Amino acid sequence: MSGKAFLVDTTKCSGCRACQVSCKQWNNLPGEKTTFFAGPEYTNPAELSAITFNHVKFFPIDRTYPEKPMWMIMHKKCYHCEDANCMKVCPQQTIKKIEGWTVIDQRNCIGCGACVGECIYKVPQVLGEDMPKYGAEGVIKKDKSYKCHACMQNKREVPLCAKHCPTGALTYGSRDELLKKAKARVKQMSAQYPHINLYGENQFGGLRVLTVLKDQPEKYGLPLQPKPIDIKKAEAIRDTYQLLALFTMGFPSLKRIAYKISRSIQA
Repeated sequence: MSGKAFLVDTTKCSGCRACQVSCKQWNNLPGEKTTFFAGPEYTNPAELSAITFNHVKFFPIDRTYPEKPMWMIMHKKCYHCEDANCMKVCPQQTIKKIEGWTVIDQRNCIGCGACVGECIYKVPQVLGEDMPKYGAEGVIKKDKSYKCHACMQNKREVPLCAKHCPTGALTYGSRDELLKKAKARVKQMSAQYPHINLYGENQFGGLRVLTVLKDQPEKYGLPLQPKPIDIKKAEAIRDTYQLLALFTMGFPSLKRIAYKISRSIQA
């Protein structure tokens, strides 16, 4: 698996949210309507959403050693799985690979939520209402699924989230080189963090967001051995949908109904 990737190093993350803010600015994403302490500890907003592609999540402080409590903070975005569940279940085949990144083409998206339901990392989300863009004219259209596209739709050489990280906790470059760097970092910090490990090398055929975790993946809500979807069932749903879609006259709202019927038939 070659190409570009991100490396998240939780041993360096200060939780400043520079990645979160810069992503919104570059992609003209509006702010979330939220409340303080929306999620665990200082997490805000609570989760990734259709208008938040980068997210800094705070987990409960590890107080195993009271004299040295450990902050548990992790940058999260789409992991861009090599063998992506979302691509397999999209009835419109609107999720594709661009330079190795998993990208949704909103022009063909009908907002059925298939990708939402099958992503174990809970990344893509369907926007429920039209929202004005931040700092630009136009709107972000409702009934479409959105997530991080690694700046493939708003092209730049180095994604702004990585460029603006002040501590080096989020970096971008060759996946092969970042993998070597991550393994060296795990070895370097193993004395300070006995359970430190690397996540993303092999999950779903390899992730393009590699993460050095201070502790076990489960502490960060990440499955160590995620299971792929039932491909036969996914194909059966898609085949049924393709048949029913012939009667929708191309209306996205009717296509969403056709997809729901397809799922219920193959349940």
